Amino acid sequence: MFAGPVKPADGQFVWTLFGLVAVAVALAAYLSLFPQDAGFLYFFIGIMFASSACTAAVSLRLKHHDYSPAAVLWLFATIALFQVWNLVVMGVSLLSRWWALGQPGYHIGVSAVVGLIPLLISIRVLGRKLRKAS
Repeated sequence: MFAGPVKPADGQFVWTLFGLVAVAVALAAYLSLFPQDAGFLYFFIGIMFASSACTAAVSLRLKHHDYSPAAVLWLFATIALFQVWNLVVMGVSLLSRWWALGQPGYHIGVSAVVGLIPLLISIRVLGRKLRKAS
């Protein structure tokens, strides 16, 4: 299903993923510059909210736009993988004491950059598929 053809309208999904990247970077930058106790919870809740908003927006648009099934599956799988990957990164960061009290604020920013890996890979692959389809 992931290897299926895509349509030019699916380019909106790339922008949706870029929006999610922007939210993650903005949250990480804010929490890095202004560290808070349990800042990782603010980061994770913010990411969950942004991902839910992206999923809801795309779900509402499915009825009125002609998107390819492969791109829709790609988007939803990317958002799900992004959530799971962020949970893993957060868990490792907490267990390794990378996010312990007294650690520098930039630690959450470094973890956020690692958490962006699935989104950036998906943007690249989906963008390449869209360029081939055009």
